[in-house]
This record gives sequence, structure tokens and C-alpha cells, in this order.
Amino acid sequence: MSILPFCGTIYNPEKFPNLSEVIAPPYDVISPEERRFFLSRSRFNSARLILGDEKRGDYFEDEFYEGTRELLKAWHEDGTLCKREQPGLYFMHQFFTGPDGEQHIRKGFIALMPLAPYGPNTVRAHEKTHAGAIKDRLRLTTSTKTNFSQIFFTYQDAENAVIRLLDESLHKAVLKLDGKNEATGVDNICYLIEDEDVIERVQAMMKGKPVFIADGHHRYETLSQYQKQRLEETGFSEIDANYIMGYFSCAQDKGLKVYPTHRTLRGLADFSYQILMDKLFNSFDILKMDIEDVELGHDHRTLIMANEQGNPIAIRLKEEAFNELRHRLADPILAEMDTVILEEVILKGILNLTDEDLEQHRFIEYHRDIASFWEALRSGSQVGWIMNYPDNNILFEIGGRGLRLPQKSTYFFPKLPTGIVFRELED
Repeated sequence: MSILPFCGTIYNPEKFPNLSEVIAPPYDVISPEERRFFLSRSRFNSARLILGDEKRGDYFEDEFYEGTRELLKAWHEDGTLCKREQPGLYFMHQFFTGPDGEQHIRKGFIALMPLAPYGPNTVRAHEKTHAGAIKDRLRLTTSTKTNFSQIFFTYQDAENAVIRLLDESLHKAVLKLDGKNEATGVDNICYLIEDEDVIERVQAMMKGKPVFIADGHHRYETLSQYQKQRLEETGFSEIDANYIMGYFSCAQDKGLKVYPTHRTLRGLADFSYQILMDKLFNSFDILKMDIEDVELGHDHRTLIMANEQGNPIAIRLKEEAFNELRHRLADPILAEMDTVILEEVILKGILNLTDEDLEQHRFIEYHRDIASFWEALRSGSQVGWIMNYPDNNILFEIGGRGLRLPQKSTYFFPKLPTGIVFRELED
């Protein structure tokens, strides 16, 4: 893909030498309680720009959208925000402890990229999207003409040459932005590089590489809709909305970690764990296990299932059931994902959940760590499944084939902080 530097809008470093009190996670992972916590830290916290007080249906209160536009204007006028005059790349290091308990450093850079249709040689997507989730973001973008958060992209670079170049160029950085997410312990350190030679070398290295949407499918499609809207409104072909702000992380970087999202069910009428077990025998081999033996794995045909008492068992899809699933899916490679096996064979095939149930998150709960999974079972969930580590190579191949996976098939941690840099659309 073509990569472009840009003149980012940032919190004024003279007023905010540290960004810890003003950064926030992406809008879609912030609960109302967490929003109140972020705003209690600072009235300038970026959560104020991306979330309203209360969502009714698809939208927040009307005042939120117009108010955010006016708030941005006021923050520019009083010097809270400032826009860089020189285009640059934002090279971000994130120091974190993952759900696996291990310490990691993930590196990536923030830049612009032309919006492009999905395709194997352009933008590879892997998750299903829903129209309702896009409406609110489109209204906010239309009102503020601002990208508040980056789309999380990965790309293939066997030698990790782009990141090595940026590491070697740190001494050329004109600005260092720091911010720690106190809730997750993630340290974010971002270096602004405006050196034209470095930027041109990064552009040359990235040219022609397809990218994979790790996180932000709804935001990508929101910006695609906004682009069409602006093209119709302006009548111009070259506009700011043709480009999207992204964070680009190398798939071969040791710090790029993909974690699973575990599932439990709650409130399913007439549910019987014993009946479920009886039906599972038709498609799965079942092995008893002790809770001390539970650990995340990489075998995508084997799931760990637990009842409401928290008693775990391992279930492995039988060969004949696996082959049958491969043949009836849109592409056999989808059967390599445990989230597809769970959804197709168990949730829809045995428990008769509908596509609408899954889209609307009826009965299903998602958990990003084992502790919250067990807590859900202790507090009324009826049954649950511990998922395996997703395979980066399979994900990239699925995206290249234009296929879609169930929601929350991947969990890229840490999330990107909102508030490091914004991008204004000015056409």
C-alpha cells in the first residue's frame, strides 16, 4: 500500500508533557463507568470526544455530535490541541504484559493510507460487520471531520525491515509523546519522525504490500461510507476523505500478539448441559481434565468446555465431522478456526442459535481473560468455551480470500490508545 505522512493534531506538549490523563482506549471497549472514570482524570480526556453520555438505539444524544465539533474548535482556540505544520510518521512503542502473563514490546507506526476496496492485494478483512455499529461513527465523523482513532493494520515483512529502519532513526525524532494506560499498565511511547529521507524509505518499503485489518473493521467501513458521502457533496475526486489514518504493525514483529476471546452462554431457555453433552458425542471426542490442566493451546480442533460448576472437559472435533464441516463451509480453510467450529457445530448446529442471535450478542458473552471466564460461570453463565491462540498465517490467508470470521475471533492486545494523535479532514 501507499503510505503517506500527515500533519497530525496532538495535545499541546507544553500543556500536556505526559498524556496519561488524556488518552483512552478505542470507543467500542469503554463502558459507561469507564468513561466516567476517564473524564474524572481530566476534563480534556479524549473519551469526551468519542463517546456520549448514553446510547439509545444506534446513536448517542444529539448534543454529543454537535457538541464534540464545538469542543474541538474550543480546544484549538485555547491551545489544548495544536496541529503540526510538517508532515510526519508517528512511531509507537507499547510496553505491556499480555493475558499470557509475559512482558512484550509491540512496535508500529501511524500514517495515512488510501482507502481501498477489500481485496487480496489491497486490504484484507476477516470479521463480519453490522450496519448499526457504523451509524454512530459516521455521524460523529460527519460532524467533526476528524479521525480520532487509527485502524489497526498488519503487514508482511519477513525481515521486519521497516521497524528496524524506524528504530535506527529514533535520534531524528522531533517529538516524544508518552502516555500510560493505568488500567492495563500499558506504556505508550510515540516518536514523531518528520525526516523526509526516512519517510521516503518507509514509503518505498511499504509500496505494494497488502494490509490486514487486525482491529477496526467498523471504523474502516465508516470511513469508506464517509468518503462516498464527501465525493458526492464536493464533486471533487481528490479529497482528504480518500485517505485513512492507520497504525501499521509488522506480522513478523515478536511483539505482535494475537490472543483469543473466550465465550460463555447466559439466559438460554430450556438449556440442559446433559443434553448438550449427549449431542456432542456425535461430533466430538471428549476427554475429562482437571482445572489445573487448563491452558491456552494452538490445536484449533480442540476446545475446552466447562459447565456452570466450572468443571472442564476437552472436546476434539472428530475427523469425519471436521471433513463434513470443511465441505459445507464457503471455504475449507474456515474450519481451521475454533471460533467457526464452535459457532457452526455447537451454537448453531446443536443449540439452534440463529445468525441474528449471534449478531445481536443474544445469550453470548465474551471474555478476554481466563479469570473473567471463570467468574461468569460462577455468576450464572450456563456453559462456556476456552478458545485457542489464533494463527497469524491462517488469519492473513483468510483475509486474502475475502472470507469473514465470527465476531471477536481475534483479540489484538494492547488496544491502540485514542489521544496520541488525531487527523483532521479539511477538504
